[in-house]
Amino acid sequence: MMKHILLFFTVVLYLPYINSFFFKQTNNLIGIADSYFSLSMTDNEINPKPERTGLSIYRLNFKFGNKINIKEREFKHQIAYKLPTKKQQIVNKITGFYGLIGPDVNMSTVNNLFDLFIGDGNIQGAFFDKGNITVIKHFVRTDKLLYEEENGRIPNNNFVKLVFSILNKIHLLPDIMGLANTALLNVRNKIYALYERDQPYLLNINFAKKDITTLHKQEIPNIAHISGHSKYINNTIETIDYDVLKNQLIFYKLNSDFKTLYSHSIKTRYMPVVHDFWSSPDKIIFIDSPLVMDVENMLTKSLPVLLDKKQPTFIHILDKKTSKVETYSCNDSFYMFHYADMIETPEKIHIYGSLYEELDFSDLNIKGMYREIILHKHTKEVSISKIRELEKFDLDFPIKFGDKIVFRNIHNKTINGFVIFHKMKVIKEIIFPNLCICGEPALLYIDKMPYIVSFAYSKKENCILFVNLFNYDKIIIHVPFDFNVGFHSLFIPTPKDE
Repeated sequence: MMKHILLFFTVVLYLPYINSFFFKQTNNLIGIADSYFSLSMTDNEINPKPERTGLSIYRLNFKFGNKINIKEREFKHQIAYKLPTKKQQIVNKITGFYGLIGPDVNMSTVNNLFDLFIGDGNIQGAFFDKGNITVIKHFVRTDKLLYEEENGRIPNNNFVKLVFSILNKIHLLPDIMGLANTALLNVRNKIYALYERDQPYLLNINFAKKDITTLHKQEIPNIAHISGHSKYINNTIETIDYDVLKNQLIFYKLNSDFKTLYSHSIKTRYMPVVHDFWSSPDKIIFIDSPLVMDVENMLTKSLPVLLDKKQPTFIHILDKKTSKVETYSCNDSFYMFHYADMIETPEKIHIYGSLYEELDFSDLNIKGMYREIILHKHTKEVSISKIRELEKFDLDFPIKFGDKIVFRNIHNKTINGFVIFHKMKVIKEIIFPNLCICGEPALLYIDKMPYIVSFAYSKKENCILFVNLFNYDKIIIHVPFDFNVGFHSLFIPTPKDE
């Protein structure tokens, strides 16, 4: 009995992260509350559509301390730099914007994945304009951040999280898990900031003024959250949402205005915290990892969810045309954050990516091991190819270019460079012993030559880093501003009408 009571309160406690479970079980309470507040509020007040200013639009304003002025932490500066002539000529050919989105965290104080994932979303970026470089930092004006600008920083404790989670459902308080810190999605040159437990935020990347602003939150009818790895393919947004209590993943196709074109629910075997999925012209593939609640430590861990190493992993394949689901079972237990590539033959499906054989969301001790998962269509067996020489790497954030893949590598808890592969064969290690790469690089082409661009820092310097993926030449541009860690990035060429 006590076990079930503890489980119930833990689910409620982590309500913002995993699901709106509490309110699915208490519809009568919401109905009563909505009826009550409709007596004293207009429809716009009940269903506020906030402008992206610091003005709070919520009924309840708990004063937690001094107002925060997030503008003071932003900057925009054109930098002065000097390069050898040949390298300067390459930079002069770049016109566009590189943006890295990530959480506002101090990595020296972060000791678990959950705390890393819940920092406020901010974009570190650089505008390139024929040799001129403007470096910028912008915080996404989420509902949470706007509220904090008026009321002070919301305390990071479980009681406050519970109160906000409940009252957010009747629009009295903001969603404190709406953080917009994971990835950037380009939909017809409209750029959206994504987080997998919220709806997207539309940004204005202004190439003429070299500026970034948050325009508004993109409301999506009947969908509360979309994936941080939503994809824009053939004029269609493909995304997923998941329901932890129902063990259900929902695949969506949306048009460019975020209206639903198609949806299909898939039953999972485990808690479906699915970070990414693979999309091909006729298939959706996702991995159903044995994630379970750590019941013994649920009151002491920040997020008591871990990988059960004794349980098998399932791989689900949704046929886009027939909506039929095919499931493969693998005896190994693992989690995959990001897919690197997929190759299909009449007999097999080859999935490439970094697998995590140990995962605890209340710990940072994880390692991405590059693997090839092979699904045998006729026998329904699953095999995993492991190469001993690759075990020294800690790889993730794959970027495909041509028939190759470049990963970032971690050594001693620092992103120290990149490794290029063709399938499972190492082509080149590109290591920077004295630099820490901030996050995912972005791919761009200069004179039809593939490059990656990223931000990096050390104790002595901050810089913009370019690497030619053909001849491995490097360009390092020193920047007199501090960079921080980030997650995903993109490069956007300057629109022709700018």
